[in-house]
Parts: sequence; structure tokens; C-alpha cells
Amino acid sequence: MQKLKDWMLVEGWAVLLEFALVAALAVTLAHWTWVALTPPATAAPAVPVEVENQRPGAIVQRHLFGASREGMAGGEGSASSTLRLKVLGVFARESPGAGRAIVALENGRPTTVTAGESIAAGIVLQEVHADHVLVNRAGAVERVNLERRPATVEAKPVAPRPAP
Repeated sequence: MQKLKDWMLVEGWAVLLEFALVAALAVTLAHWTWVALTPPATAAPAVPVEVENQRPGAIVQRHLFGASREGMAGGEGSASSTLRLKVLGVFARESPGAGRAIVALENGRPTTVTAGESIAAGIVLQEVHADHVLVNRAGAVERVNLERRPATVEAKPVAPRPAP
């Protein structure tokens, strides 16, 4: 037992110190390897300050589905319709007259009709335009305008977020 005490007093501290230094070196190498191989963090983009300047009604005025054009081909010379037909929406294409329309007859259920298809007995959807459709009823071409409802957008103030 005396030999163990002598060894611990003379040589034991050196072994323990060497073990502690090797452990510290291992931890340091592991940390810097982790730092070197980790991809850089990217932050989320900051909220632009211009958000407060945008008004909710501005998106309505951008004509996302095309602007209405007065006096389009086929619109002139056609009588306004006396049908109880509501045009709720249109999917007009670049070529004049082609497309689809969402229509409803006399409080009926809305249906989607392609140009050239029959809406009801004796009524055929002839052309689809951005703001109206032309229907052929018993050989007479009639214009039915797109039912427009005013956009009701409530403006809620948006408080700008502070930059991080």
C-alpha cells in the first residue's frame, strides 16, 4: 500500500494531468470539427417596410383576370338579353369568343358551360368575353353582361414589425 501512495504522490498526478489534457484536446477538436462542417445558418428575410403602404383595395384594381374591354368583337350589333340568365364568372381565353362561363338560370344552380354548348333548351352559349357572353336564342344573338358586385374590402391597419 505504501508503494501505491508513493506512486500516486510522485507519478499519479502526472498521469491524471495527462488524461485531463487529452480529454480537453478531444473535446476541443470535436467542437471545431462540428463548427467547420456545419452549413451556415440562413435567416428568414425581413418584412419589407413597404407593407404598410399597400392597401387591400389595390389588389382589386390590378385586374388579375384581365381588364374589361368595351366594344369587343361580337359585342356590337347584339341585343341586350331579356333572359333571366346570370353570368357569375367567365374564363375567357386569348382568342375572342373561346372559353367557359359560369351561368345560372332563374335562381337555378350554377353550371359551367363551354362556348358552343347548350345552356338550356334553345339557348346556346356562343362566345365568351372578359366582361360578357353572347348567347344564341332561337337564332337571335343576345348579350348577357357579367354580374359585377362591388369589392368589399375592409382595410385593417398593419403595424410594421421591428427589424430583428
